[in-house]
Amino acid sequence: MVINRPRINLVMKNRRIINFLVSLLIVQFALTACVKEEPAQLEIEVGEVYEGGIVAHIFQPGEPFYVLGETHGIVVAPTDQVFESQWGCQGTRVTGTSPEIGRGRENTKRVVEWHDALPNYYTNPTQCHPNNDGTVAAKLAVEFRAATGQQDWFMPSLKEMNYLYQNRDKIGGFSVEEYWSSCETNENAACVMSFITGELTSRNKSEYHRVRLIRFF
Repeated sequence: MVINRPRINLVMKNRRIINFLVSLLIVQFALTACVKEEPAQLEIEVGEVYEGGIVAHIFQPGEPFYVLGETHGIVVAPTDQVFESQWGCQGTRVTGTSPEIGRGRENTKRVVEWHDALPNYYTNPTQCHPNNDGTVAAKLAVEFRAATGQQDWFMPSLKEMNYLYQNRDKIGGFSVEEYWSSCETNENAACVMSFITGELTSRNKSEYHRVRLIRFF
């Protein structure tokens, strides 16, 4: 039997080439599968209509809730959704509210739960103060639903409200009247802000002031 060695060598060489190419394809496929496409960063500016309201602030590097490569911020309710209300029970302290960024939602929830726990506050509000009428701004906040469906709104904390003040001209629609925040001062008063001067002060909880809700995105 005559063995054609050149032919055998050629076949072996071709097999090695094919195996090498197959290995390259496998490696390339594995690398492609491991690479995740980064989501496109949202391009949006303060003052634009977005998710049921108006963009009031976009978190920047160094600020809480900033995430590299992503866009997060605050949306404020449109002007036609602004309402007036008492802050709540005057004469007793809720306790635990905070002025910090990211605490407005928790403040709002805490105020609602505290009033819900009072015996018949909504039907017998004068148990707190003769001027109380049963309205609670935080209660109206959690019941609010935007025309576009968003319902995770809350009253801003003082520092969240400061973002609104900084961008008030781009946001628009602020009144000369003072606006409630979700922060409590003491048993009789809670915090308000003037969007004309930026002044932060306290008012009796049984007074009526404006409320402009926010949500995070």
